[in-house]
Amino acid sequence: MVKNKVDPDVPALNRNVAWSFKPIFFWMRIFGIELYDRCFRFRKAINLYGLLVLLTCQWANVDFIVIKFWKISFPFTETNKALNISTSTTLSWNARIDAANNFCFIAIVYPAFFYVAQNRWLRLWNVVETFDFAYCRIDYTKLRRTLLIGFFPILAEISIIIYNLLVLVPNFSNESKYRKFVTVTAFFSKIVPISVLVLYCSVVWLTSLFYEGIRQDVDNTCKLNQENIRKWKGSLALASEVVERLNETYGLILLISIAHYFVEFIARSFYIANSISMTNQPDGVTVMSVSSEVIFLWFMFYSPSRIQYHASKVASSLRKIDTTDIQLQNQVSLLELSIVQNLPKLSAISYFDVNLHLIPQLIGTTLTYLFILYQFHSSEKGE
Repeated sequence: MVKNKVDPDVPALNRNVAWSFKPIFFWMRIFGIELYDRCFRFRKAINLYGLLVLLTCQWANVDFIVIKFWKISFPFTETNKALNISTSTTLSWNARIDAANNFCFIAIVYPAFFYVAQNRWLRLWNVVETFDFAYCRIDYTKLRRTLLIGFFPILAEISIIIYNLLVLVPNFSNESKYRKFVTVTAFFSKIVPISVLVLYCSVVWLTSLFYEGIRQDVDNTCKLNQENIRKWKGSLALASEVVERLNETYGLILLISIAHYFVEFIARSFYIANSISMTNQPDGVTVMSVSSEVIFLWFMFYSPSRIQYHASKVASSLRKIDTTDIQLQNQVSLLELSIVQNLPKLSAISYFDVNLHLIPQLIGTTLTYLFILYQFHSSEKGE
């Protein structure tokens, strides 16, 4: 993945990390979020347009959840069978919690990132570009292809939204134009927080490549000297600053997003279990939705772990260096010890670290609450 030069047939200035991230930058610009400054002439107009889109989505979500809570209280009939939850108090409360959880995810993550995109994101991206320019050269074409995979959860969510609008939403075709607009806007506004998380995974993946580039530089060094050590210290300091900027930019967003997915997995798992108990087969759309989110969440947890892995490999490469110059050897040993004691970590505003250790917690939490919900539901059916 990491190279020392770019393709000779393409000017070097045209291919950098910004070029690799261009598809997702363009995608976010559709929602009025400008992520790549570079004296963009229409930045103020984009920000104004983005604020208008944000306010419209927030209004649609408030309107939609109020109506949804109202409809949940309806008795079951053939016309509102898509909301067949009033036959069980457990299902009713599960639906309310699921709707409120979805609302909070959009209502907090969307404006939070719109705010940080104006300042913190630009500081983060400046550090990323500084590292890319000063210390390593990446296979930008391969990186761009890798980052395009991140559009999979976005496309999956769009497909599920379209299916819900066409099939599951009761009487959607008979609604007024205003209600159709509100429903469609409320459904599609979830695309923005998911896109924000895709961008997070992309930058984290890039950061892991930075550490991998440092490791390759250490391994390829034939003769140790003061200049090499100074270069490694500078590159490690910049890579560490990228991680710090990521924590600063995404701390609150990660906390809300991970909490959202924990609650959503519990709610959706209960829907699947209830569907199996009633029809002897799981709901296909819910299963597809949960499967897509499991893959996406796994990658959210895997990417930070990959940073730690590559940082530890840098320390391992430094440990293998052997020189007769005691002073240089001591400097290398101190640098290696510093990396081991301060491995880069991504956290949700210091409440917990984001890594693969969250996967067992997610499984355990989901199974525990699913068992409790199903017990309540079974007791209701017995009564």
